[in-house]
Amino acid sequence: MARAPDAESLLDLTREKLVVLDEAGEYTYLNAATRGVLGFDPETLIGTDAFALVHPEDEKRIRAAFRELAEGRGDGTETLEYRYETAAGDWLWLRSRIYAPSETDIDGYVVSSRDVTEEVESIRRLETIVSTSTDVLWMFDAEWSELLFVSDTVEDVFGISRATLERDPRAFLNRVYPADRPNVERKMRQLSDGHSTTIEYRVEPDDGEIRWVRVPGEPVQEDGEVVAVAGFARDITDEYRQKRQLEVMDNLLRHTIRNDMNVVIGTAERILEATTTEETTKIPVMDETGRSDVESNGTDGDETDRNGTNGDGPTVSDEVDVEAAARTVRRVADDLLDTAEKQRDVIELLSRGGSPQPVDIEPVVREVIAEMRAERPAGEFSVSCPSDVTAFALPELDYAVAELVRNAAEHTDTTPVVEVDVGRTDTDVRITVRDNCPPIPIEERRIIADRWEMDDLRHTVGMGLWLAYWVAERSDGDLAFDTVGDGNVVTIIVPREDCPG
Repeated sequence: MARAPDAESLLDLTREKLVVLDEAGEYTYLNAATRGVLGFDPETLIGTDAFALVHPEDEKRIRAAFRELAEGRGDGTETLEYRYETAAGDWLWLRSRIYAPSETDIDGYVVSSRDVTEEVESIRRLETIVSTSTDVLWMFDAEWSELLFVSDTVEDVFGISRATLERDPRAFLNRVYPADRPNVERKMRQLSDGHSTTIEYRVEPDDGEIRWVRVPGEPVQEDGEVVAVAGFARDITDEYRQKRQLEVMDNLLRHTIRNDMNVVIGTAERILEATTTEETTKIPVMDETGRSDVESNGTDGDETDRNGTNGDGPTVSDEVDVEAAARTVRRVADDLLDTAEKQRDVIELLSRGGSPQPVDIEPVVREVIAEMRAERPAGEFSVSCPSDVTAFALPELDYAVAELVRNAAEHTDTTPVVEVDVGRTDTDVRITVRDNCPPIPIEERRIIADRWEMDDLRHTVGMGLWLAYWVAERSDGDLAFDTVGDGNVVTIIVPREDCPG
């Protein structure tokens, strides 16, 4: 029967350098791997100062760390990286794990070391390459439990040091704006599961100034298994400031449009009040460009051909009464004001750039339906929604649902019939709005779905549909269209809150 090997024989077979130091830091034991790693015979180092061969630039740091461990400070273990001299006089990088006697019940400090020269030099080369970049390059293991690399710019952008991240790889989450943190953690899980991601979120460095960063990430896979996650963070604060400036300019323009339209509406109301059924005043019809029949014929209004027309322009019979014209002015002005308000909502949504968060769906859809019932009591509005559906979406999801329901109520030719039905799959929440409106033009549906480009001949004015689409898209979801025999079916698709990614 074969004799069981003793522990020392097994230790000599390992490829890692295993040694034991006394309290003074001198070698009391070295395994056989010492010869392969350093080139020294283990016996020649017994009783020598283990730190004498540490690189002069690293020696003070390593001695201090060992002294803290010997004095009982810390948790009884320490991991260190440093340069160490070989028997040939070369330098290699060691990554060592030191265990205090309280951790091993061995009389001395056990040090397990492995040669990480190739790894460290690769990182150093990468650091040299990225030293000119203002982006924060980073790499973690797949569980986000070990920092593999981060560029020095992490302190400029996040206000956190590399040393802090080495001790606690998830410490950067403490710098993420609280409202954005759930979405950041969600994207971290997606990366660990092997999916590419891009996210924009806010960080709060120590200086108190909130900054925006854009962070693309990629999983690193070997043999189909995610072994690391990598990416970069770019400070886009200036970009968001520019968006904010555009939003301010839009507000100014919208304010001007609203004031001017109010003047137009007021004038139309006064015209209507002054118009009587007994006496009707006639005015010229405006063409699509806003020109009157006289202007569109290129005449000065005094030249009329023998048929009573100005060239090929409209005849006197094309004139309409003041009351009808005033009502048209009022309707168009109301539509412009409504469009301006929706434009504001869209621009605020795109400029604000908020993060998805848990949204309880039932209160959202029931409140929207209640508001529409109050506005249009003659309409038929119904809702079907389980009580425990939670989506992971932008808070503006209620705007998107309200726009779809309002559009359905406003564009029907008869009494509006609108049904809102909420369902869910393993990964998504689906909010479906069915109506009895004429079919949404296919051009509008395809434009919103990014299948066609807008141009002068083919464009859309469905601001409410755009708002719903962008809310869904920025929630990592989608907007789907379908038609039924007597109406449309529009579905907002957003992730479930309890889906890991």
